[in-house]
Amino acid sequence: MNLHEQFDDLAGEMTGTDLTDLRNRVDGTSRRLRTRRMIATSAAAVAVVAALTGGATLLQFQSEDKRPDLVPGASTAPPSSPAAPPVSKPPSTPASTVDAIPGELSFLTLKAGKPIELLRIVGGTPQKVTFGTATSKDVYATPSPDGTRLAINTSPNWTQVLPGDLVVVSSGGARKTIAHDVNWDSGSTVVWTPDGTALIADGVQYDATTGTSKPFRDKPQYLAYSPNGTTIAYVHPTQVDALKISKVDGSSPRTVSVAGQDECDRTAGCPTSVQAVSDDGRYLALGNVNSDPSHVYQAVLVYDTVAKKRLTQLGTFQHVFFRADGAVLVTATQVKVLDTAWKVVHTYQLPAHDTGAVAYYRA
Repeated sequence: MNLHEQFDDLAGEMTGTDLTDLRNRVDGTSRRLRTRRMIATSAAAVAVVAALTGGATLLQFQSEDKRPDLVPGASTAPPSSPAAPPVSKPPSTPASTVDAIPGELSFLTLKAGKPIELLRIVGGTPQKVTFGTATSKDVYATPSPDGTRLAINTSPNWTQVLPGDLVVVSSGGARKTIAHDVNWDSGSTVVWTPDGTALIADGVQYDATTGTSKPFRDKPQYLAYSPNGTTIAYVHPTQVDALKISKVDGSSPRTVSVAGQDECDRTAGCPTSVQAVSDDGRYLALGNVNSDPSHVYQAVLVYDTVAKKRLTQLGTFQHVFFRADGAVLVTATQVKVLDTAWKVVHTYQLPAHDTGAVAYYRA
């Protein structure tokens, strides 16, 4: 017996019932039920089609490298299960104050007609200092230890190695000429004393403020101060293929020969371009020698003056800076911090910088 027949029998037992009205209500209810079932069935079908074709349509119009919701290199596959709720962690201390390149790492850009910029990485934080615009006569510059001034060698013609002015430039660009007719070829370029009060250039010591001068012993080439300022090293004034190391006051002098190094045969001469010296004078960072009078900026080896041999475990590098607790090596892409046993204890990505005309690093 169907629904209509059941309603007919029930209606027959009822008195005062309008059978026509009752049938019409039954038919309406039945139609509504059928419509709802059809809508539900259609919606389910649409959902299935969307699940099967929606992703392909999205990928057809939005490749992975154009989708704003995707991180380059990340997987586009959905997770197999809901991600676990994030674990609450205490806020971390910025890396610059916890795990940063020790000391100061600086890069100086010197290009004629362009702003002179010194990028200093201090405690992991970049700082930029400007020194006005470089002139066409500016050929070499080195920052003061505190990064607030530059000492610049100039030439009447920057295409030639000709003596020129020795100039001190303050941050912002104010210039003061310290001396005229100062030679700057090769290792004679200007060097700051560690306290920032004086300049050594071509065998003369100048007061960085007044310009008063006095002779500096040995007229040193490629003069380098140790980190604590107590020891100096430079090309030996009379002995070929040798270096001289002493205390700043001239005491405890000694001569170190680097004859026999591989570079002696492969380059214009033995590696005597001193780049750095350790506080105790034991270690030297040395660069090659040029066949022309241009300045050498990079180191090619570290020499142990006590064991009388080069350190072979350091790999390839461009700059070496000694510290009381080890050294800092700069490669083409990294900054490596080493302990006193010459073991790498930290490696950092080299900060982005303009290679520029002159680079200066201070560890």
